[in-house]
Parts: sequence; C-alpha cells; structure tokens
Amino acid sequence: MIKILFLLLLMGHVSFGQTTIRGITTISTDGFSGDSLNKSPNLVFNDRIRLDQIDKSPATIDIRLYRHHSLSNTKTLHRLFMLDTTWNAVEYEERNKPIKIKKYKLSAKPSIDSIFLRLLSYKILTLPNQSELKCKVRKDVQLTSESDTKGRKIHIMDGEIYTIEIKIGDKFRVYQFDNPESYSKLCESMTELKDYLNIVQTFDKLLYRK
Repeated sequence: MIKILFLLLLMGHVSFGQTTIRGITTISTDGFSGDSLNKSPNLVFNDRIRLDQIDKSPATIDIRLYRHHSLSNTKTLHRLFMLDTTWNAVEYEERNKPIKIKKYKLSAKPSIDSIFLRLLSYKILTLPNQSELKCKVRKDVQLTSESDTKGRKIHIMDGEIYTIEIKIGDKFRVYQFDNPESYSKLCESMTELKDYLNIVQTFDKLLYRK
C-alpha cells in the first residue's frame, strides 16, 4: 500500500474558514490511490452548473456529495473545496417547478476544517462502491423454532442515490452508495454502511445556508 502524505500547511499560518491554524500539519491519506478514468454519473449536471469535472478541478482539495432524488429525478450537490489556502462551501439545488438550479453559499459549524477531519475519520477517501458490498448485504432471518437461520439478500428500491467525488492534489476518486440509513439499520455489522450514513449526516447537520 502506498502511503501518500498530503501537506496541508507549511511554515507560518493558514486560514481555514473561521479558524486560523499555525505550525505544520500533515495528514496521512493511506490507500488513496485514485481513479485512472472519471466515470462520474454527474458529468451533464456539472456542465449545467458550469462546474469543472472532478478530475479537472483546480481546487487543492475538492469534496462533493451528490444526492439523486429518485421520485423527483432531481439532484442536489454539497461541495467543500479549498482554493489556495481558503475553504469554501456551496450547495446546488435542482428543482422541477419551475425547472432551475439554485446555488447557495454555506457556513459550517464549527468550521470546515473540522468537518474535513471528521470526513477523513469516516474513511471518505477509501470507501468502496456499495455495489462491491452487495454480496455482504444480508440479514439473518429465523426459519425454525430451533433458531436455524438463513441469509437473505436485501434490496431497497427507490429512495436516494449518493455519489462521492473527491480530489486531493492530483488524485481523484468517484464512488456511489444508496439509502445508507435503511441499509445500515438492516445490516448493523457492516461498518462501510455506517460510514456512508455518517458522511451524509455530516453534510446535512454541520453545513447550513447563509
């Protein structure tokens, strides 16, 4: 496994949103090997909002959470990104009636750098596509009074589909998951599903429109 050390701060001080951090801080991004091709399902959406594709992003750090709402067939995007040494946060909300996409500037509580560290703790850099976990998504169901059990595959239809697009330095990744709250309740032993849910909740609870 290649260990990549991403130097966030050099000598002196750098402003991170509402916080100034002094000194030298190095963040380890173990296992973040990156994708070779950008297979994002959001290419058209990005073009509509005139946003660089993740592999072409000029940001030093770029973290995007896309949420596709199945019933309305619309998307929202929450984006955290660092340009030069300054964090920024925005939201894009697609609407059907009338058809338009609105952009909002976001604030963070307590700060974007703390959100970034929280996302790292939820393995946002290295989580797999949920499709790679399908064979593991099972729930034991009792079949007899002797407590014999048999695994049953679980599929949740409709709901919301999420895409994570993340870039650090010159490396990027794109992966997807869906209905993390429902799956994490049905498959409590799977840490990946809990991490998906924690990532979504971090964006939902710690970012708010200005």
